[in-house]
Amino acid sequence: MYVVKRKDIFTFNVELRKINTRHKLDLHVPAVNLTKVQKAVYHSGITLFNSLPLGIKTVAHNTNKFKHELKMFL
Repeated sequence: MYVVKRKDIFTFNVELRKINTRHKLDLHVPAVNLTKVQKAVYHSGITLFNSLPLGIKTVAHNTNKFKHELKMFL
């Protein structure tokens, strides 16, 4: 929910690369070396969001529908 509620601080892959790829709905994962940063909410939220199925990622713009789809998936 952190990622969905704060979409403005994250960058999608489609914003960085103009090529239409299968990972265009994924969030850009910043390159970090520190384990402390990798375990933080920002970085782990990105990796969890990217691991969701495509059907759930496409409804991320609507918070209520995202919650419902995520509960059904889990």
